Amino acid sequence: MKEIIARINQYLLLAILTTIVLFYGKVVLVPVLFAALLAMLMAPVCRWLDARGLSRPLSTAICILILLISLLAVLGVVVAEISTFAGEAEAIEKKANELLATLQRFIQQNVGVEPEKQMTMAKEQVKNMGKSAGSFAGAFIGGITNTIAGLLITLVFTFLFLFNKERYESFFLKLYKDEDTARVKAIVNQITTVAQKYLTGRVMSILTLATLYSIGLLIVGIKNAVLLAGIAALLTVVPYIGSVIGGMFPFFMALVTEDSLQPAVMVVVVIVAIQMIDNYFIEPNMVGGEVSLSAFASILAILVGGVVWGVAGMVLFIPLLGIVKIVCDHVEPLKPLGYVMGDPDGNKPSKIKIWIQKKLGIKDRRKKRQQ
Repeated sequence: MKEIIARINQYLLLAILTTIVLFYGKVVLVPVLFAALLAMLMAPVCRWLDARGLSRPLSTAICILILLISLLAVLGVVVAEISTFAGEAEAIEKKANELLATLQRFIQQNVGVEPEKQMTMAKEQVKNMGKSAGSFAGAFIGGITNTIAGLLITLVFTFLFLFNKERYESFFLKLYKDEDTARVKAIVNQITTVAQKYLTGRVMSILTLATLYSIGLLIVGIKNAVLLAGIAALLTVVPYIGSVIGGMFPFFMALVTEDSLQPAVMVVVVIVAIQMIDNYFIEPNMVGGEVSLSAFASILAILVGGVVWGVAGMVLFIPLLGIVKIVCDHVEPLKPLGYVMGDPDGNKPSKIKIWIQKKLGIKDRRKKRQQ
C-alpha cells in the first residue's frame, strides 16, 4: 500500500512540475514544439531529397522553402477572401440589423424588456469596452509582431531539427546505452514512423475536409465559401467540439448574408454529411488507428492546453499527447499510461461503417495492415 501511495505521489509531483515548466516556458517551448512537429512532417521529404544526392543543407533549405510557399499560399487565399468579405460589409450589416430587430422583438415578448432598454444596456457595454480599445489595439499590434517573430523562430528551429535529425537518434541510443542497441533503435524508428504517419494523415485529413467543405458550400451558394471551409476544416484539429464550432461559422454567415432560411439549413446538411464521411472514411483511412486517444484524454488535453498555452496549447496538446501515447505504448513501464490514454475501440470499425463498406465493396485499410 505504501509503495502505491509513493508512486501516486511521484506521478502527482511530476505532473505539477511539468505544468509549471510548461506554463513559464511557453515563449520557448511553443515555437520549439511547433518546429518539432513541422520537422516530423517534412522529414520524409528531406530523406527523399537526401537519397537523390542533394547535400543536407540544400535538402533542408528546400523543405523550409516548401513550408514558406505553403504558408504564403494559405495567407494569399485568406487575404483574398477577407477582402471580398470586407466589400460586402454593408449588406452584412443590414442583414445583421434585421436579425437584431427580430431578436429584440423575441426578448420583448418573452422577457418583457423593451427594445429601447435593450439598446441602452448594449450601449453601456460598448462604452465600457471602448475604454479599453486603445490597450486592445496595442495588444493586437503586439500580438502580430510576436506571431511573426515566433514564426521566424519556428522556421529556424525546423531547419535545425531537419539538418541534425540523425543526432537526435544517436542521443536516444546514448541515453539508453545499457539497453539492447538494436531494440532501442527499433523502438525509436517505430515511434518516429507512427508519429509521422499520424501527423501527415492529420494534415491530409484537414486538406481533404477543406476541399469537401469548399465544394459543398459553393454548391449551396454561400459567400466566402473557401475561407469558411478552411476555418471549419482547421478547427477539426480540436476533437469533438472543433467540428461543431467550425460548422457554426458558415451557418451564421448563411443566416446573415442570405434572404431566406433555406441556405442555412443546407449548410447544416452539408456539414453533417461531410462530418459523417470524415468519421467513417477520411479519419480512419488517413489518420488511422495507430493513435486512438480516448474522449477523456482528448478533452483533458484541450482544457489543459488552453489553460497553459491558450489557443496554441489547444492545437499542440492533441498531437503531442498522441506522440506521448506512442512512446508509452512502446516503453514497458509506461504501457499502463498508454492504455489509460487510448481508446479501446479506436481500431474497431463501427457497425455503420462495416455495413456501408460491405454495400460499397470497400476494404478496410487497417485490416490489410494487420494482415
